[in-house]
Amino acid sequence: MKIAFIGAGNVSTALGLYFKNKDFEIQGYYSRNYKSAKKAAQLTDSIPYTSIEELINHSQMIWITTPDDQIEAVVQQISNLPVSQKNNKLVLHASGAHSLTTLNPLKEIGYQTACAHPLLAFNNPASAQERLSETWFIIEKLEEENRQLTDFFKKCENQTLHIDSDKKPLYHVAACVLSNYLVTLLNASYEIFEKSGIAKNDIQKATTPLLKSVINNLNDKNCKEALTGPIKRNDENTIKMHLESLSAFMPEMLELYTLMGKETMKMLGNYSLEKILK
Repeated sequence: MKIAFIGAGNVSTALGLYFKNKDFEIQGYYSRNYKSAKKAAQLTDSIPYTSIEELINHSQMIWITTPDDQIEAVVQQISNLPVSQKNNKLVLHASGAHSLTTLNPLKEIGYQTACAHPLLAFNNPASAQERLSETWFIIEKLEEENRQLTDFFKKCENQTLHIDSDKKPLYHVAACVLSNYLVTLLNASYEIFEKSGIAKNDIQKATTPLLKSVINNLNDKNCKEALTGPIKRNDENTIKMHLESLSAFMPEMLELYTLMGKETMKMLGNYSLEKILK
C-alpha cells in the first residue's frame, strides 16, 4: 500500500514518518506550497508532487491533511479528476471536527472513504511521530464496515475507537478542552505565579514536576480520585484567602478561578463551598 498526503504540515509529516517507520511505503506529498511538500517528502524519502491527479494515480491510501476549512474544496477538486481504478483507492481525512459525510462526493463516484483522527497534539513532527506509537485513532465506521482501515491500524499496533458521525463535533470539543484549553489554563497559572513574585524565566521549569505529578496521578486513578487541593479537603479558609488575594492583585482572574472551583465541586459532588464561590 502506497500512502500519500494532500497537505504537508505537521500532522502529515509526522504521520508519514510514523508510517514509514512501520514499513509502509510513503509515495509523496502535495501542497499548495511546494516548499512544504518538498520538505515533507525529503524527510520521508518520498516524492513532492505538483499535481493532485498524479499523486492519487500513484497511491492507494490518500490522506487529506489540509486545514479543516479546505477539506471540502480538496474533495471537490479530486471529484473532478480523471482517476482510474477509484474503487481501489482509500481517501480519508484526519479532521477531528468534520464527519465522514464530507467525503460523500468521492464515495458516490467510486472511491473508498474513511476518516481517522489521531488523538494527539501535533506541534513538532519529529517529536509527534515518536508519540504516535501510543496514540489512539478515532474512526467513524464500525470495524466490520471498514476492515481495510482497522487492519491498517492493527499492523501499526495502534488502538482505534468508534465515534458516531453526529457526535463528532462534540468529540472535538472534548479534545480541544483537553489539549488547547489546558495550555490556556497553564498560561493563567503562569501569570499568577509571576504576579506572586516568581521570576518569569523560572516558572515553567519550576512547575513542570508539579504538572508531571498531576498527569502521573491520572495514570491509575480517575479524575475525582486524582484531585488534590483545598476544595477536595473542604478547606474554606484557604479558598477565602485565594479569593481575597486575587481580588487585591489580579481581579481579572476571579471569574476563571470561581468557574473552575464550581466545576471541581460538581466533579466531587460536594457543594459545601458554594456560598463562597458565588
